[in-house]
Amino acid sequence: MAKYSLDSSFIIDVLRGQPAAIRHLTEIKDEDKDNIYICTVVYYEVVRGFRAETSKDKIEAFNNLYENTKHPSLDEKAAEKAVEIYVQLHKGKLIEDNDIYIAAISIVNDCTLVTANTRHFQRVEGLNFVNWRE
Repeated sequence: MAKYSLDSSFIIDVLRGQPAAIRHLTEIKDEDKDNIYICTVVYYEVVRGFRAETSKDKIEAFNNLYENTKHPSLDEKAAEKAVEIYVQLHKGKLIEDNDIYIAAISIVNDCTLVTANTRHFQRVEGLNFVNWRE
């Protein structure tokens, strides 16, 4: 059974009511809701953005989604993977640290990252990702 780690770009699509994002989220929930992950770095990205906008409704909607997922964090294993990704990307063009952490957490938890940010994530070796933005 596939495991999916939701990136902030996908979560924002869901919260904005984008039909493709909602359809895909419903499909993976129906398949097995225990295989949906939102890492703590994505939590930080999403909540910080909504608090900056003072959007209590969006924070509440996000929290409803978040509480029904697993929450992997940047533990030692993921941090070591993040270092490997940094070294790999350092030879070319780096991506933001948060994206490195999100990729590392997805890889060590054997998750497919659901993101619209394919331009950055396609450079990370060993990362499986999908873009469900249509």
